[in-house]
Amino acid sequence: MALTTTRSPATPPASSSPITWLQADGWNHFPDLIHGFSQRIEDRNVALATLTADTFPLHTLKQVHGDDILIVHQESDMTARPEADGLISRESGVLLGIATADCVPVLMVAPEHGLIAALHAGWRGTLKGICQRALTMLKDRWQVEPAHVWVALGPAISPCCYEVGREVGEALHERWRTNSAWQPFVAGDKGFLDLRAINRAQCENVGVPASQIQSVGPCTFCASSHFASYRREGTGAGRQLSVIGWRSSITRRAPQQDSA
Repeated sequence: MALTTTRSPATPPASSSPITWLQADGWNHFPDLIHGFSQRIEDRNVALATLTADTFPLHTLKQVHGDDILIVHQESDMTARPEADGLISRESGVLLGIATADCVPVLMVAPEHGLIAALHAGWRGTLKGICQRALTMLKDRWQVEPAHVWVALGPAISPCCYEVGREVGEALHERWRTNSAWQPFVAGDKGFLDLRAINRAQCENVGVPASQIQSVGPCTFCASSHFASYRREGTGAGRQLSVIGWRSSITRRAPQQDSA
């Protein structure tokens, strides 16, 4: 699977809607997988109806820019929206959801093991290594090797627009040693930061093949007509929703092959 930047939108149901979902290239070959990265939304239920006809419960979090990750079961009570920034599950009939407005939404799938994850990676969570932590959990708890995981990094603010202080950029560079993700200005105490590149590097560093990691969607700051951006709009910014789930209870879901 080649690395690419923009993906085809999900096919809406017969009742047309202006909401568009972006999907990871090739993931439609994973049987029974539901996934998508939305554009700016106002009503989650309306948005979900354009992604899937299934009416599974959507599990979300009170995201706090950390690296705590919760395991979701069918009987999990998430109505109180616990504080965390990641969800992992191998259950069918539940949807994992992450809300973002510049931070990186990360979806992971280990199809042969029936495991999925949804992560919220702002600069603080990225500094703490939330992607690496999720992959470590998959390996330690379920013996899932990173080589068997696919990763999609959704719409997020890009280095063209993400200006941060030197202390933030250098802390991330020092921790993760990415060559071009931090671009300090020649003069001054700021620079441009590429959050998706750092999260990609975290995944590669623990063994996810580069060919199984892709960036999906544009810069949220640039694409003002379709995406919410906290950096651009402030506290009044809306949110995008990123979702992943399974339709069936099949334990192993090997990728299907296209017919000749």
